[in-house]
Amino acid sequence: MSAACWSRLESGAGDTDDSGVAPSPERIRELAAEAGFDLVRFGPLDLGGHADHYLAWLAAGRAGAMEYMVRHRDKIVDPRTIAPAARSTVSLAFDYGGPPVRLQGGGRVARYAAGRDYHRFLGNKTRWLRKELERDGVPWGSVRVGTDAIPLLERALAVRAGIGFLAKSAGVIHPRLGPFLLLSELLTPLDLPHDPPSAGSCGTCTACLDACPTGAIVAPFEVDARRCLSYTTIELRGPIPTELRAPQGEWLFGCDVCLEVCPFAHRGRAAGGPRPADLAWNRGVREYSLVGILEIGEEEFERDWSGTALHRATRSGLRRNAAVVLGNLRDPSAAPALERALGDPDPSVRGHGAWALGRIGGSRTALEIALRNEPEAWVRGELEAALATG
Repeated sequence: MSAACWSRLESGAGDTDDSGVAPSPERIRELAAEAGFDLVRFGPLDLGGHADHYLAWLAAGRAGAMEYMVRHRDKIVDPRTIAPAARSTVSLAFDYGGPPVRLQGGGRVARYAAGRDYHRFLGNKTRWLRKELERDGVPWGSVRVGTDAIPLLERALAVRAGIGFLAKSAGVIHPRLGPFLLLSELLTPLDLPHDPPSAGSCGTCTACLDACPTGAIVAPFEVDARRCLSYTTIELRGPIPTELRAPQGEWLFGCDVCLEVCPFAHRGRAAGGPRPADLAWNRGVREYSLVGILEIGEEEFERDWSGTALHRATRSGLRRNAAVVLGNLRDPSAAPALERALGDPDPSVRGHGAWALGRIGGSRTALEIALRNEPEAWVRGELEAALATG
């Protein structure tokens, strides 16, 4: 391995020493288990047919507004562009299965987001593993860590390494642990023996395609992100397309439907038993109601949601989502808060608040007053539609 190559890849990494004795595969597996990972497998760097599938997915516009996926596509389809000297991957998985996550009075959150931000706790576990490998002889600075934060097709690498099989929902399913898996990986200069592909497949099952609330799984193994609730409630900025609001149902952040209907869903931690501290519900999920989220201030948002995955949606997006869910629940007790939202400085909150009031009904005077004062054209459209339907 070239030390100069890795010093170019990892700024500040310094010189590496090739004289160390590499840890055995058995030792790597032991360390991964000690770090808290439920699965560890070794695989190749190349993505096989997954790379072409990804490029076709991008060409079809399936990525929506996630422009970074287009901007970094060359890196994404070839991991060696970010780790030139890497020879194999250590693919890792953490089982986060458990009971559904419901807020006080209604509203649901995807299970992975209920605890600490997985980027943090999973990243810490992965970096600890890298540090231990360096102590065991892997040259310092020669291993690249990925935890959904660098341009990699993590699911493709996981499938190639045998973590699980590719699901028709485009997720990864382990036959024993099920589909609730968080993935991480190390790109290493080690020549590790590749694990065989995982057993199992979806067979003829189409439960995830049939149950998807928005029809986002447009074909087996292909998701149109523009219709997926995990995109519209998290990545999308601004208005949620009108036709996707009612199908959003109670989902405040993300969606677990395709996982919950999977025949493999009730395995691993989802079957019960002790759960690690990293999966304990965060304060925001424990203490907030939808109305509380709709009316949350900036200071409270940063205090109670920083360090969680829900922070990714931004205060504006989370409040927008809360308005949509309140509209879907059609609870008249939420109407006063939604009427106050019509005067909010954030047009996204005003517009979706108007839509929610149209669903609930009974707020005609508040909608008429808001319409007379509304400067944004699209919000005026929402107010007019609410008056027409409410």
